[in-house]
Amino acid sequence: METRRWCFAVLCIASVSSAHAGELAVRDALTGAPLQAIVRPLDDAAPAFVADGQLRQYPAVTMLGRVRVEAAAHRPVDIALGDGDAPTTILLDPLGEPDAYERLARRAALAPQARWLQGFTRDAVDGHALAGVDIAIEGRHARSDENGYFEVELDAVAADAKATDTTMLRAYANDHAELERRGIARIAGVQRLLLAFGGDTAARSTMELGARDRANGVGDGLVDRAMPVMRTVLPMVEAALAPALAPPETIRVGYADAACTQSCCTGSCTHTCVLPLETYVRRGLDSEWIASWNTQSLRAGSIAYRSYGASRVAHPINANFDICSSACCQVNDAGTSSSTDTAIARTPGLMLTRGGSEAASAEYSAENNSWDDPGDGLACSNVDLSCGNGYAGSPSVGWPCLTDTVGASHGCFGHGRGMSQWGTQRWAIDASARRWPWIVDHYYNDNNNATGAGSGQRTAVMTSPLDVSAATPQPASIAPGATVRIGATATNHAGATHAHLLIGASLYRSGVGYVDDPAHDTALSLATGGHAIARDFHTPPTLAPGSYDVLLSLYLDADEDGAISTADLPLALVTSAHALQVIDDRIFASGFEPTP
Repeated sequence: METRRWCFAVLCIASVSSAHAGELAVRDALTGAPLQAIVRPLDDAAPAFVADGQLRQYPAVTMLGRVRVEAAAHRPVDIALGDGDAPTTILLDPLGEPDAYERLARRAALAPQARWLQGFTRDAVDGHALAGVDIAIEGRHARSDENGYFEVELDAVAADAKATDTTMLRAYANDHAELERRGIARIAGVQRLLLAFGGDTAARSTMELGARDRANGVGDGLVDRAMPVMRTVLPMVEAALAPALAPPETIRVGYADAACTQSCCTGSCTHTCVLPLETYVRRGLDSEWIASWNTQSLRAGSIAYRSYGASRVAHPINANFDICSSACCQVNDAGTSSSTDTAIARTPGLMLTRGGSEAASAEYSAENNSWDDPGDGLACSNVDLSCGNGYAGSPSVGWPCLTDTVGASHGCFGHGRGMSQWGTQRWAIDASARRWPWIVDHYYNDNNNATGAGSGQRTAVMTSPLDVSAATPQPASIAPGATVRIGATATNHAGATHAHLLIGASLYRSGVGYVDDPAHDTALSLATGGHAIARDFHTPPTLAPGSYDVLLSLYLDADEDGAISTADLPLALVTSAHALQVIDDRIFASGFEPTP
């Protein structure tokens, strides 16, 4: 994905020199540690086998089809083997963070302006820990322990620091070449790195298939069919729900090493790394966005980053991998930042779609203003600047002109399609203080124009990874003024916990309308998979007798106020017709049944 020059995220280490079809390794997604994993074929009666952290050939591994990969204390994944012939490293998410990560996170929470760097040092070939590695950064030194762990506290960010300021790290390990990491952002909080050593440096190409695609607009969603979905206001049952679309569980990423740390353009990628999709987003957002930016900008960026990656799962760029790991496609490496991690945790599984059946190719570039400043020295690759200053777009390739006042007088830097990265930051800190749902809709659905809907490629809407079913009131028959408990089954397909949800509910009867009880809207943290959920609903004493539909909804608390409002994102709704009977006991006692 084309972006600004400040997006430095390439960890330059050596690649594995011998690559053979059918080679497989399994490692921890956070620390890079080798894992003992069970690989169970799902599509036939082939026996399960054990894989570890070193690339090894296994009999007929490319013929196994879908397999489940399981390791102790890690989330299992189901993946397809055999689509390509590159050696494959599978990264599994741990069920919990390493103790050292949790300890530093607690310490950092007490000092929000402080700055730390932590991570692990590994051998790229088999993943074993490298002890005694010297880490040098900004005049500070740290040495990795027997587990390969290192931690260093850096000077706080200066008051006059720029968002684009970066620093450099050097690491020295016995019997290995020096490793250098440039482009580390100078931001408050905790940044994490995986430093892997060993092997021969892979050759790089500066203009390969991925780079040509980015330059020419090929394969970037231009054939997606538009289907605009309008988002309205409460009451909840009239709000347009985000289309339900389960994100892919994993994504295959092309790398130049078995440790999944050396980024590469399409033709230089010699290894396939299979990552859980949410892990992929965490490893990439801080490389494509500036990690010190406002959290609303980062959250908006997480939607674009996730959707672009997911679109490649449906339309792989290569037989061996869905997407490459450099700016030819979308930068992804083994580094993360606490600020981007926090932003991503607010949007798990949310993507964009145009037709409802698959993720949209959510393009973005650094500066999408349709004016090329002749004096800024920045590379403007927009093929159509007809929109003019103060507008974003590239009409000749399907992206209509968009009023984008925050970009006015900023020279174009990028292709002009989709979201403006600098624009997301400006809207977030503008006097209007736009929140991330507005920013996403602004760039991908032009939601602030006269009609409230975009055209051409600006017709993508956010999806929901949640569904809810079988809303059941207990008891099913009550008197007016009674409290009923409404239960349902909610399923989270996001691959990460949705910790900021609200459960809403309504009753409906023709002639009465909708009856709400906002006082009992309930906060919900929903882990992955299916779970029973419930909330109370207090009926008014004046509720007319009869048969009522029961509606239960899930909202994402986008404005973080703990109450459902028009600022929040409706993600799921279920209606159970005639599920609740309201009986006036006084009428029933007189011998007349209530009117249904």
